[in-house]
Amino acid sequence: MEMDKFAIPRENVLYLIVGLVLMVVGYLLLLGGGADSPDVFSYALFSFSRMYVAPLLILLGFVVELAVLLCRKPIRLFKRR
Repeated sequence: MEMDKFAIPRENVLYLIVGLVLMVVGYLLLLGGGADSPDVFSYALFSFSRMYVAPLLILLGFVVELAVLLCRKPIRLFKRR
């Protein structure tokens, strides 16, 4: 199998990994912060990182993944010499 027939250009695989890392970091920010006992209410559930940053990172990761998958040409943010 030739690399030219791969569905995603070789340069875009790095951006796929970046999108995946963004989503994983967002999901990791959603973890933890619960109360030790179910009878005690914890305000850690409503922290800034859990309510705003984590969903934003997950959404950004999905946008990156979608952009990379829909773009047939290699994405080049930095010019090579």
